[in-house]
Amino acid sequence: MELRTGTSDLRLAVPVAVTWIQAVLLVGVPDTAWWCAAGATATGLVAVLVLVVGQRRAPAVLSAVLGAMAVAAACCALVAVAVGVRAPSRSPEVLEDRDRRTATVEVVLTRDLATTDRSTTGTLRRLDDTGGLRVPVRLVPAASGTTPWAAAAGTVIVGRGTVEADDDGAPTAAVVFLRGTPTTRPPGGLLAATDRARQAFVAATDGLPEPGGALLRGLAIGDRSGLDPATAAAMETTALTHLTAVSGSNCAVVVALVVAVGRGIGLPRSLRAVGAVGFLVAFVVLVRPDPSILRAAVMAVVVLLVRLSGRPLRGVPLLALTVLGMLVADPWYARTPAFALSVLATAGILGLAPRLTEVLGRRLWKPVAAAVALPVAAQLACWPVTVVLAPTVPTYAVPANLLTEPLAPVVTVTGLAACLLAPVWPWGAAVVAQVAWAPAAAIGAVAHGAAALPGASLGWPAGAGGAAAATVVSGALGGAVLAPERLRVRWLVVSGAVLVLGLGAVAVPRMVVRGTVPTDWSVAACDVGQGDAVLVRDGSGPVALVDTGDDEELLLRCLDLLDVDRIDLLVLTHFDRDHVGAVGAVVDRTARALVGPVGRAEDDRVVASLERAGVEVRAADDGTSGTLGMLRWRVVWPRAEASDAGNDASVVLETAAGPSCGTCVTGVFLGDLGARAQRRLRPLVESHPDVVKVAHHGSADQDPALYRQLAAPVGLIGVGADNTYGHPTASALAMLRAAGTTAFRTDMQGTIVVSRGPQGAVHVWTERTSPDASSAAPSSGAPSPTGPSAAARRIGAGPDPLDPVPTEGTHARQEVHARRRQDRPGPLVRRPSRTRRARHRSGAVPRGARQQRPP
Repeated sequence: MELRTGTSDLRLAVPVAVTWIQAVLLVGVPDTAWWCAAGATATGLVAVLVLVVGQRRAPAVLSAVLGAMAVAAACCALVAVAVGVRAPSRSPEVLEDRDRRTATVEVVLTRDLATTDRSTTGTLRRLDDTGGLRVPVRLVPAASGTTPWAAAAGTVIVGRGTVEADDDGAPTAAVVFLRGTPTTRPPGGLLAATDRARQAFVAATDGLPEPGGALLRGLAIGDRSGLDPATAAAMETTALTHLTAVSGSNCAVVVALVVAVGRGIGLPRSLRAVGAVGFLVAFVVLVRPDPSILRAAVMAVVVLLVRLSGRPLRGVPLLALTVLGMLVADPWYARTPAFALSVLATAGILGLAPRLTEVLGRRLWKPVAAAVALPVAAQLACWPVTVVLAPTVPTYAVPANLLTEPLAPVVTVTGLAACLLAPVWPWGAAVVAQVAWAPAAAIGAVAHGAAALPGASLGWPAGAGGAAAATVVSGALGGAVLAPERLRVRWLVVSGAVLVLGLGAVAVPRMVVRGTVPTDWSVAACDVGQGDAVLVRDGSGPVALVDTGDDEELLLRCLDLLDVDRIDLLVLTHFDRDHVGAVGAVVDRTARALVGPVGRAEDDRVVASLERAGVEVRAADDGTSGTLGMLRWRVVWPRAEASDAGNDASVVLETAAGPSCGTCVTGVFLGDLGARAQRRLRPLVESHPDVVKVAHHGSADQDPALYRQLAAPVGLIGVGADNTYGHPTASALAMLRAAGTTAFRTDMQGTIVVSRGPQGAVHVWTERTSPDASSAAPSSGAPSPTGPSAAARRIGAGPDPLDPVPTEGTHARQEVHARRRQDRPGPLVRRPSRTRRARHRSGAVPRGARQQRPP
């Protein structure tokens, strides 16, 4: 079956693209939907009127433009009406009345919830006594104090929870933070049958070696819960994330297989189409629908119907009709990355791949040219969106996709066969699963191998500027493919110039910043997003790493910036994902590890991964101590008799300088302790350190008396730009000011390095300059006005704690002198900070284990 594409197909594609842009804007301001619908209708009527009146006299070009305007106006009016109709049901009055309050909720899950998941999606049906609701929500289980639980799609959840409105335009209208363990009612019908099949398949594949087993479950049934962080990071680095779960291409494989089998047994075309649609519906329920799968399923049904009618297939109009239909059904799909990537990848394959195959076929064997053209076209079309999610250039994306794409259909088909066998014949399913495991393991090997190559991921500018530059590069390369040969060089020059400028805009500042990093650093807070990762040493010797954050790429970038290739002591304060998620990045360079109390199965898996790598693992308590070069350290919390795990059982590390360590910077590292545990910690801390690692990313749950007792001149806050928790909070920043502690935060200043100079001076170097970090509100993630640079701040010596900044070339530098405690100046006067509403978003917050609670 061939999907033919021509320039005339743009007559529908362009209006639908305009409609998509309108939907992106409109779902953020749904109150204007009816006005937009009226305006679009009026515009369409005017275009039609002009077209009819001037039909004979109007030039052909003008007639074409007016026709396109009429079609675009009709599509825009249709989607605007859909927004206006759906908006009231997404935000009923009862939801506004209960905003940020605890209430009894009843939610039906639309996706599975695994014990390792922080959240899932569902439909809110009842809020206290108000029933009949249909509000799409994100459900966040209680973070601690409850036994981890799992539930399948279709399960009814009833419990107490705090309901908070989500951002305007978000796919979900609200976030429900559960309090305690809810009651559940299992699903019935087809959802129950598919859940039994999924569980049986998981059992059949549970003993397979990783990462092949996890990738098999992902490609066959969309279960990503067992994918280890190292493999997830490698798949992202090599642009293979679409092979970690079911995507639109899997739907195409399933439909093609059913149609081929039907043709082989002689079924007529109508029965083949009916069978394919029925099997496709069951497959979508089995793997759990997401926007990418729904897009592929809808398009497959449209293709089958067109084929059944005997009409020729044209790919771009079919895609445009599918997009329009989905936007009318749920306009909030417009802002969903999975939907955008699915549509763009398909558009690239339909629009660019045939022409690119023709161009490459002049120099390559035709099958090879076609194999190369498909991933190149898809990558070009998707890059402007993926660069927003991860501002990088995946250097080896095309060869990695070339090697793995032939394996994905094999894994999908054999894995699906094992899933169907698992409920009725477990032994046979296990045999088939072992066959499917081999290509899945090969996909994992390709990802790990390509990610380990030099320059596997090159930095690209973040934000709107980076997205615009990526769009120019992709558009110019697409123009080079589609343009006549005489114009091809011009398009290539444009794309090459913008590509070089984009890469240079990140690489050059990084090189300059690297040259300014103090070589005698003693404490460094790595910028790993919303998470903690702090390096400690005596100024030149062995290195300890306290927590890892949840982003392997950012952690490795920090280690590379500070020239750290070996971790002598790894301290995992507790097992929240934003503290241990990137442990896979350092497991092969770690000698010893101290871990906090283990409370869940996934905690045990983290410990087991360390032990498998040959790391000496020891449980930490208040009797644990040792040395790190000339630096002495001891664990002051938790108590040896403690049995609970979680935030308040975080390992608290205290460091002190040895007798002859003139370069040591002392510190107390508080993990995620809350105020209650901090009060109990006060009698156990004996020092007045140079540095305090502020607990729980600067949340409101703090004990001011502890910080006054510590009286550290420098406070380090590991926090993500534009984080969704309001961290650091205004109260935490005010508390630090009152204690005489200057706050340094990774979201605004990047990686922060503390070292000791002559006469006991403490220098604080920051990767980026920023406004006053001790009082500003959570950052938006935008770069500072001066761009990436190196800076340090003076907070203790001399009469004025904010002396003018001397400059060294393009980089500002100040000294921070730790005065004697009795001479420290009083709190600095700062602007009050603005806290943001705490909420939970998938993709915006760290993935995985124990979920942080909002302040």
